Amino acid sequence: MAPVKLLAFVGTEGIYHDHEGQGRFLTDLLNQNDQIEADLSRDYEVMASGLTAYDATLFFTDVGHFTQAQEQGLLHFIERGGGFFGLHTADASFRDNTGYHQMLNGFFDGHSPYMDFTVTISDSDHPIAAGLKDFAVTDELHYLKHDPSRSHHLMHAYDPGRDETHVMAYHHTYGQGRVFFFALGHDNAVLENLSFQEVVRRGALWVGKRL
Repeated sequence: MAPVKLLAFVGTEGIYHDHEGQGRFLTDLLNQNDQIEADLSRDYEVMASGLTAYDATLFFTDVGHFTQAQEQGLLHFIERGGGFFGLHTADASFRDNTGYHQMLNGFFDGHSPYMDFTVTISDSDHPIAAGLKDFAVTDELHYLKHDPSRSHHLMHAYDPGRDETHVMAYHHTYGQGRVFFFALGHDNAVLENLSFQEVVRRGALWVGKRL
């Protein structure tokens, strides 16, 4: 089977993340897998074109705004079978674009202090999580406005500050396309975590229908 053609789309706004540097790190990481061919872009107009050259896209974005043509281009791409992988602040992006957040089934609702915590596997039978063990990370623990009935949860984490458990990774379908969201990814400390990297690789393959 041909490799997944994936577009890593990274943000152009925001001051909290090194989108370009971290986007290059993620693109290089994915290209180390011979089942993935990843390109990096910061060009919003690639969405309006319908992403016709790609099987899937990974979003590492922050804030931003889609025009109607850009949002509809992305949503139609997924509806027709394209894959969408939202990473970290993909949940805080395009806040005025309701169609995007309906597709993602997640809207940023704050986060914990930057801290050490454990990501617990919720479903070890799913290909993204199969064989993975619970793993420790240093990151922000995201809180989401999210409808759990619309998605299948793969990972979660406990926040002792709130005495609450929050979903860290989930998936669902949107039309004929697959959607995967993974809440980790604030900085290099977690990007260099081997368990994080494995989830990113598997997530890309899964939304690209190779896993």
